[in-house]
Amino acid sequence: MRGKGAKPLGRRRKQGAEDLESRLDALREPYADGPSRRVRRKRSGLVPTLVGLLLLAAVLGAVYLIYATATRGEEAGEPVRVTVVEGETLSDVADKLREAGAIQSATGFRLQARFEGAGTEIKAGEYTFQPDASNGEILRKLTSGEPVPTFTVTIPEGFTLQQTAQRVASRSDIPAGEIAAAARETDYGYAFLEDPEIRTTEGFLFPKKYEFEEGVEASQVVSRMLEQYFIETQSLDYAEARRELGLSEYELVTVASLIEWEASAVEERPKVASVIYNRLAEGMPLQIDATVQYARGEPKERLSLQDLEVDSPYNTYKHPGLPPGPICSPSLESLRAALQPAETEYLYYVLKRDGEKHYFTDDYDEFLAAKEEAGH
Repeated sequence: MRGKGAKPLGRRRKQGAEDLESRLDALREPYADGPSRRVRRKRSGLVPTLVGLLLLAAVLGAVYLIYATATRGEEAGEPVRVTVVEGETLSDVADKLREAGAIQSATGFRLQARFEGAGTEIKAGEYTFQPDASNGEILRKLTSGEPVPTFTVTIPEGFTLQQTAQRVASRSDIPAGEIAAAARETDYGYAFLEDPEIRTTEGFLFPKKYEFEEGVEASQVVSRMLEQYFIETQSLDYAEARRELGLSEYELVTVASLIEWEASAVEERPKVASVIYNRLAEGMPLQIDATVQYARGEPKERLSLQDLEVDSPYNTYKHPGLPPGPICSPSLESLRAALQPAETEYLYYVLKRDGEKHYFTDDYDEFLAAKEEAGH
């Protein structure tokens, strides 16, 4: 809040710069008359010269403090990354730092850099700065060319929330429990998580190779994966799919997660999607083994009849309709298949003996025959 007569911040900055220039001009004036004036100064001794230098330092320090104080008060945010390109000037770098929020004043930063003789020693590279880092700390990092320590992690298609947490933990210092806990929160500001049915981010931790800075927090890792889901799905027409299929985005992601685990080849995914929708339309239980695997919480090569009795809303042998939510993070191909299923009358599929493709049919007897032939 400003009082009456207070000058705007931009005007105060300009005034400070003009004051600095006038004071520097005053300090330079005794040396402005050429050699003869310098000779006279030399005869008068070193004391005035030292006094002048000390006064210059005091002026620089005072102006810097004025700028720092005038622009202080912004709340600290997340760490910021700044890229310094070869050939950029001190002014270029200072402006970048100010725009990124790493420093409070580009002018104050330039003054300090020149006073410390660091203006020409800034090295190109990528840098990360904490929001509370001082100008001195930033300068030391820029002049030392200190690299940004990072780690990479690849989240495969079809990974569950828990598997994702364990994979990130194996590549970083973040405990799997912290990642899992952050992934069970939904208040990340994305509209696709506002569905009241959503309880966790399962299904939205987009599978991809990621690079994170060391020291990143669990919530930032989860937020980055959610951001990637948002980016990757911009080309998908969820509104049209809702009209055609009568399902919400969350339900469509759930279908895509089933497709991800069930389909053996990319070209099969629209067919698997058609089986799911055809069975839902007929009021048939989906009877998808992948949902039972998810309910059990651990993989098993072949499910037993006892496994099919597991008491869980994810058991699609016992509960009709879709499971309560996604069972993994689907790929973009599975999401497309969920939104654009093939037009078929198929109600059954069974994995062939080669394990590479499925046999699709709308006849139960054919399904049983194919199942026996495949050795299931």
